[in-house]
This record gives sequence, structure tokens and C-alpha cells, in this order.
Amino acid sequence: MAARNPAKSDPAGAPMSDELLFADETPPAEPDSVPGKAAGKPWPILIVDDDQAVHATTRMVLRGFEYLDRELEFLSAWSGAEARDILVRRSDVAVILLDVVMESDDAGLQLVHFIRRELANHRVRIVLRTGQPGQAPERDVIFHYDINDYRSKTELTAQKLFTTMVTALRSYRDISVIEGHRRGMEEIVVVSSQLADRRSLASFAEGTLAHLDATLQGRDGALLCTRAVDPERPGGASLRIVQGSGRFRAEVGRLLGTCLAPPAVAAIEQALAADQDFLSPEHAILLFRSSHHPPLVCYTAMPAVPSDDDRPLLDLFCARIAVGFDNVRLYEDLAALNRNLEGEVAERTRDLVAASRVADAARAEAEAANRAKSLFLATMSHEIRTPMNGIQGMLELLEYTTLNPNQRELLAVVRDSAGSLLTIIDDILDFSKIEAGRLELERLPITLAALVEGVAETLAPVARKKALKLDVFIDPAIPPRLFGDPVRLRQILFNLAGNAVKFTETGSVLLKAMATRLGQAHVTIRFDVIDTGIGIAEGDRRRLFQPFSQAESSITRRFGGTGLGLSICRRLAELMAGRITVDSTPGEGSTFGFAITLAVAPENVPPPPLTGLRVAVAVGDPRLSTAVAGYLEADGATVVSGPGEPGDPVAAVVVETGADLEEGLDRWRKLPAGVSVVRLLRRLPINSTRAPGGGDPATTEPFDVPLPLRRSQLVRAVLAAAGRRPVEAAGPLLSGGGRVDPGKPPSIDEARRLGRLILVAEDHPTNRQVIQRQLDLLGYAAHLTRDGLEALTAWRNGDYAVVLSDCQMPELDGFGLAAAIRSEEKAAGRPRTPIVAITANAIAEETRKCLEAGMDATLTKPVGVAALKQVLERWLPAVAENVGPDGGAGPAGCPTGASPDGAVPPGSPPDPLPEPIDRRALASLFGDDDHLIAQLIGEFLASNQAIYQDLQAALGRRAWDEARRAAHMLAGAARTVGAPALAEAASELELCLVDHSFDTVGDLAAIAAAELQRIARYAERL
Repeated sequence: MAARNPAKSDPAGAPMSDELLFADETPPAEPDSVPGKAAGKPWPILIVDDDQAVHATTRMVLRGFEYLDRELEFLSAWSGAEARDILVRRSDVAVILLDVVMESDDAGLQLVHFIRRELANHRVRIVLRTGQPGQAPERDVIFHYDINDYRSKTELTAQKLFTTMVTALRSYRDISVIEGHRRGMEEIVVVSSQLADRRSLASFAEGTLAHLDATLQGRDGALLCTRAVDPERPGGASLRIVQGSGRFRAEVGRLLGTCLAPPAVAAIEQALAADQDFLSPEHAILLFRSSHHPPLVCYTAMPAVPSDDDRPLLDLFCARIAVGFDNVRLYEDLAALNRNLEGEVAERTRDLVAASRVADAARAEAEAANRAKSLFLATMSHEIRTPMNGIQGMLELLEYTTLNPNQRELLAVVRDSAGSLLTIIDDILDFSKIEAGRLELERLPITLAALVEGVAETLAPVARKKALKLDVFIDPAIPPRLFGDPVRLRQILFNLAGNAVKFTETGSVLLKAMATRLGQAHVTIRFDVIDTGIGIAEGDRRRLFQPFSQAESSITRRFGGTGLGLSICRRLAELMAGRITVDSTPGEGSTFGFAITLAVAPENVPPPPLTGLRVAVAVGDPRLSTAVAGYLEADGATVVSGPGEPGDPVAAVVVETGADLEEGLDRWRKLPAGVSVVRLLRRLPINSTRAPGGGDPATTEPFDVPLPLRRSQLVRAVLAAAGRRPVEAAGPLLSGGGRVDPGKPPSIDEARRLGRLILVAEDHPTNRQVIQRQLDLLGYAAHLTRDGLEALTAWRNGDYAVVLSDCQMPELDGFGLAAAIRSEEKAAGRPRTPIVAITANAIAEETRKCLEAGMDATLTKPVGVAALKQVLERWLPAVAENVGPDGGAGPAGCPTGASPDGAVPPGSPPDPLPEPIDRRALASLFGDDDHLIAQLIGEFLASNQAIYQDLQAALGRRAWDEARRAAHMLAGAARTVGAPALAEAASELELCLVDHSFDTVGDLAAIAAAELQRIARYAERL
């Protein structure tokens, strides 16, 4: 990079401040640049930003910038779409200065995918610049997107931008050189393969000269010469032309001195004497050295000297050509000795061609088999998930009926096992992704205790059948809620614990999770599965995690299995930044373990439920005794080992026992009066109908808790034994949070009048029954049809708020139904009906296919009540939307009672919806200062009500670009203050305006107005 104005630096060469740099500054010269006027082709730089000021500032700061004597050529794009057009036309762009938020929130990131994946352009350097760093977090963007630098728009100072440009251009130059070398290497390989078919020295030499003419661009041809015996010349040696091109084509066989100037002949002699190539502005002399023959010399006059980067390629080319000459000479010698070999060579060539054809046919067959495998997996996923939807759906509906605690526990185990089956199905679909390195982990809230205990409880029946002790312990110090991938974590634990139970004939299996490092934001957890099974020899551990491999071949016959599970677990653990370890002694047992770090999910922790209770623990198994005591103390109890003094009695006694109550109490001479017993049972009595924890404190009947131990069951039993029965919450909880109000759904006519009638298209009778019951449970009315044609007829003749459609149906499938509805809506000018796909295909491409077909959302079978409730709440209109107190419509774009300025009418009822502001997001920025948060929300309302007014005015004038900018500003501000519903509505409004989907902008603007109103009410309550 050349410095135009050296006087801008201090005597030591350090640059001045950014303010002076902005005035008229260019950075100091780079060591590898040449001062002076830039003479090379300019570096194309593409600025992609929807802000005019960013373009102007960037051009101003980089004015006069040079790197390696080349100036900059600025290209401008105001959106991701414009940038795509430019990049399709211009493949020589060196650096892209890219904004994130333009026509959409992630337009910049989508452009990155387009460049790297669709254009396959990995040379261009991408510098991401954003004005909203929180919206595109640096860590996530760097991890998930192939960008080269990340900068905030506040870093527009000259020095920082100059440094960024130098780094980017240096990388681009290096990559271009490397790619040039790669292309050169490819050309050498291609030429070598082309010349390999030449069977005579003359033909090989002719092909070599033809390639050199094209590469070196000789002015008047090239020649090949070598030393030959000349009796007429003193010394007996001379240089003779063996092949020529251009003006030397007619000189073959002649002495070199008869057709070439003496200085050129002297240069060739000098190169031969020094045994090295000679390259000058006048000519090029290349030596093809042979180990058995005199070297061949290539001579040509060329217009320019090859660069230093090209010289190694020329050396490699000469070496390959020399080998080629040796091979051709050897072939000619062998041919002269035995002409009969020609027939054998021809036969061998025919065999190779036939083998190549066979290989091509096999490759085509393999590709067809791979496509058939993908189709088979998709089909089997649908065929298996369809009946599983009925099983899981009915089990979930059963949870919302009146059940006693024992039935509820049994139902939980059944649902857990059904979930395990679905996990296995998903494993089959994901195995190919694991092998291809395309499997991605999810980041979802996890209740670790429930996950680990669920694994143990699912394996408990097998352990009981083998008379094994199966115990589980979760460190009470681990936070109750974490972020991670519950399916993959459960898959690892289930496989390791399942193997432990499978390969253990006698003794015990322990599954435990311990916190090895605790932090406010992250916790490192060590999982261990310890068994007393057959163990593994040291030599067998090296292949233990290889696919389709087991410790010894006899295991397949004794224990079954494919030998694939541990290989999958190892890859999953590595994706979680962990590593599975194994410690084993043959005949004594094994310990499999791994450690991962998970983020802590914020949660309000309730007070310990056992506070004030003294509980005696009389458990003979030391490991189980430690776990029981740890759980009780973590939940607030005081744990003792004796009956206590008369004035300080215990509230309950926890014992490990069988059917005999006295077993396990041998160190108690007499059970204290008024003390109840909590009994830990490896096996519940067969005729017992009591739920875990069931008992009666008024009698001596014990409170039974099955093993493996669940912490929640132990706490519930101790509370019951102490007379503190937990209060059951009214109404069943949804699996995703929130409660179900099992009120009677409205009639179809009433739902149609309210604009909330749902149309369902499902061909499977069980699934129709499941979704009917789910909708009844949620209080929604629906019209059910048996296929796409029946649903289309019903839609034409009815007024439906939402369509729920299966994807695979006879006559007319879900994709055809969506296409027909969208086509008729457009032709008749009907408003858009939301369509939600219900698909049994768990492959990710299915979601994209549904959205491309015109659907609005997808639900994957088995569909849970919580997921169904969430999607319906999103797409169904409010019960009294746009109905004023007099039965008329409210103001345009606003729901009844709302005004664009956010004023709250007197006597407004409280919001039935979740709070409009995520207090946790604000607390993470400003702490729990209510006054500061109230002030911030007030300022937010004052500024964004004006933005909303501008939005409404732009919509009224049909000024779509102005409306889009206003929606973009509203969405960004909403995210800043933690208003997710408002941010979502504003973002969807912006996307609709970008896509010219103007039929829904009024509804979205009304939602935004309602959210502003709710935020105003929320601010008044602070």
C-alpha cells in the first residue's frame, strides 16, 4: 500500500489520530508495496449497505488508498438482491464490505450463503459491518457463516478501515496465487495425461512444443534440440534440432547453428554447461533432464519473463515432460525389440476401457441406489411417524384426563419409551448426516434431572428383570434448567446406560451427573455410567468406537446389537465439544464418561420444599445413601442418622427395603411414635395400586418410592410422610408450558361467526381422531375432511381462519391443496388463508418444500398439544378483533380501544397475554432498576409512537418503501427494549412489504398497534 502523503506521520513513522486521518490521510506504506503511481488493474471493492452515508464515508476514508501499486474500484449495492446481480456479473470482486440488515434482518447473512454456496466463491474476502451488533452476535455469526472479519459500523475510522482493507486484500491476493498454482498444477496433470498417449518421440515432442507455445506465447515458434555426434565438427559433438514449431518447423534434423543466431546458440550451450534453465526478456531456455539420455533443450523467444510464482510450475512441468520423454523412448525401444507387444497393449487398453465403462455403470447404479435410499428413508419416516402420531397424541391427551398419581407415573414412562422409539427413528435418518458431517445440534431448554432420570426409568424394567441395582444421581448443585440438545444428550446417555445394563449380568449400574465447574452463565457437567459387567480388554478398546464394531465377535451372538451406537455417541459428544472416555477391567466392570459445557437458562428458583424438616436416612447401600442425603439436604432438610432426641424428633425415616418393613431398620430398636417411613423399593409389590409416595401418615403404612430414584418422587414422599402434602395445580400443564383450559369448544357456526373456524385435511382416521381431541382440549372448533379434494371443496364453500393439512394424502396431497388455494385466492381476490402443514417427514428439506408450496408453517408428527396451541394462537384472529363497543369497526389499523399514540382507555381489562416486555432482557442490560427501566420504556414509547404514525401514514399513501423503513426501525427498537411480540409483528410487516404481499400489512399494523398499547399499559404498572 503506497503512502501518498508521508508528512502525515510523525518522525517515528506512527500515524496521527483518527480525526486527522479523516481530514486527508492515507496510511503508511506497506513494506511489500512499491511507492509511486498505481499502475496495475484496480482492486474491485463492493460496498453493500442500504445507508447512503456508509457508502459516502467509506469512499471518503479510502480515497487515495493503494495496495501493491493498485488503486480501488468501488462498486455499490443498496440491497442483497443488487449485490447478487453484481456478483453474478463480476467474479473478480476482491473485498465485500457488507451490512447485515437491509431489505430483511438477515439479508447480509443470506448473501454470504449465496456467495459461498451458490456461487462457490471462496476467494472474495467478506467484511461484515453491522449497526446492530446484538441482532447479529459476533460469536454466532463467525461460527455459522463463512466471513473473514466482523466490524461495527462505529469502527469507520480511517486507520481501522485501512488495516481491515490491507488484511483482506493480502488474503485475497494469497488465495488468488494459490488458486493460480492449483490451476497450473491441474494443467500440468492434464497435459501429462494428454501426452501420455503419444507413442513416438516425434509425436510427444510435437505435443510438448504445442503446449509451450500456448503457455509461453513465443513470438516466432519454439524448438527442441539435443546433442548428437557430428563427425564433421571438431570434437565430434553438436546440437541438432529434433522438433520445431513456427519458423523452426522446417529446420528439423539440421544443426542448431545453421538456423539460430550465435548469441542464442551460446546461451543454450551455457545453460547446458551450468545444467540449469535460463529465462530472460529475450528468450527462454528449458532443460528436460533424463537419467539415461542426453538432455533435451527447449528454446523460444517470448514477450515477458515468467513471474517468481510461475517458475516452480515451469520446473515441475519440465520434470514431468522429461519423464514423458524417457517413457516414450523406452516404449520405442521395447517396440523395436518385440513388435508383438503392440497387440497385447491394445488388448490391455480395450480391457481398461471396458473396466472404465463397468466402473461408470457401477457408479450410476450406486447413485441410483443412494437416491432410492433417500426416498426409502423419507417414505419409512412417513409410514412410521403416522401411527406414532396416533400413539403419542393419544398418550398426551390421556395426560389431560383425570388420573391418579400412579397412573400418571406409568403414563410418563410409556410416553418416554415412545419418545425413545421416535429417537431411534430419527437416528436412522440422521446417521447419513453424521457421516457427512452435516448434523447440527439444537439449543433448547433442558431439565437435566428429568432427562437423566427418564433414561434410568426407561431402562429400569430390564434391570429389574436381571435383578440388577440401577441407581441414578444428579448433583444438586447443577442448575435446574440448562440450554442444550435434549434429544442428542438423551441419545448418548441412553446408549451408554443401555449397554451397561445389557453387558452386566450381576451387580449394579450407576448413572450420575456431577458439576465439575460452576459459573453464572455456564456449567461443566461430567456424566459417568459405571457398571460391574464383563469389562473390556485393553486391546479391544481401540476399535470400540468404530462403526459396526464390538469388543469381541461373540458379543453379537450373546448380546445382539449392530455395533453402531458407540460410534454415533462418540460423534455426538464431539459435536458437543466433549469426548467419551472408557476405563475398564475385564471381569470387573467399566466406566464410560464424557464432560460437556452447557449454558444456564435463567429461572426463578422456588424456596426449598423441605425447609425445617429433620429426616433420618437408614439406607444400607453407601452409594444410594449418599444420593438420598444429598437430595434431601439440597431441598432444605436436615439429615440425621439416628432417631433424635425427644425434643428434637425426626419427621420421617428413609429406608431401603424389600417387602418386609423391618428389613433395613435393624439398628432402630423401636420406631419413634409419630414417625412415618419412606420406603425405597427396587420392585413395587405386584398387587400394589398406590402411586409412588403413596401412604397414610395416620397409620404405619409406609410411603413407597421406586428405584431408580427420582428426586421429585423422594421429596413428594417425604412431604407426605411429614404431613405436608403438596398442593396439586389445577388443570394439566402443557409440555411446552402454559395450561389447558378444558372448556367446551364453540359450535362450528359460532366459530365461523367469530372468524375462528379451523379446516383440517387428514386422511388417516386415527390422526383425525387425535387432532379432533386435541382441538377440543384447546377449545377450538374444526371441520375435518378426509383428503385434499374434500378440503378444497369445503374451503371454497366456507369461511375458515386456518387450514391444517397433512402433506401425504390420496387424490390431492397437501402441496397440491396449498397450490390450489393460493391460485384461487389470487384469481378471486380473496384474503390469504394461513395454511399449516402437518408432516410425518422429519427431513429438514420437507419444511422448505412446504414453505415453497405456499404454506405458512409446519408441524412435525407426532404433534404435541403445546406446539399445536402455539401455532394456532399465532394464526387465529383474536375473539373480538376490530369490533367496537357499538358493534362497528375500530380505527383503521388499530384494534378496538387502541389508538396509534398508545393511549389506554379507562377501565381497560388486564391483558390476558404474556407480558409485552421481556424483563430479563432489560435486566441483563440495566439490572433491576425499575426507575431506569420505566424511563427507558417511556422514551421508547415516545419515539416509536411517532414512528408508528409515520408507518400508518405511509401505508395510507401506499408509499411502500417508506413503510418498510418505518417497520424496520420499529422492529429494531422493539428488540432493543425486549418487546418480542412487537418486534415479530414489525419484522413480518417489513418482509411483507419487501415481498409486495400487501394483503396482510393492515392486520400486521393492527397487531403492532395493539402491542404498543400493551407496552403503554405495562409502563403504567411499573
